[in-house]
Amino acid sequence: MQKLLGLFELDEAGKVLYYRKDVAGELSGTSPDIVGHDFYNEVASFENVEEFRRCVAEFTRSATAADSFDFECRYGSYAHWVKVLLARIYESENRNTKSVLVYLKRK
Repeated sequence: MQKLLGLFELDEAGKVLYYRKDVAGELSGTSPDIVGHDFYNEVASFENVEEFRRCVAEFTRSATAADSFDFECRYGSYAHWVKVLLARIYESENRNTKSVLVYLKRK
């Protein structure tokens, strides 16, 4: 089972705009096969992905520019903790959130 780690840029609908995988704590290489896919329904394979989606949505609705939290990704009887770092990317002209950076790293 492969743990989901790396830097994702997600649009408002959860579509992956950019991805760099995390290998041994370092960001390396891109995975174009993930770009364009729905993060929550096609990419994230952990069972509690809806809980994760709610955490990202709460951040998106807030006025906070960046945030972090620990999250337990559950895969059946197996689970692993990740550190989640969130940051928003703004449209330059009207300061509306354009996309959100989500970095999942080993805890």
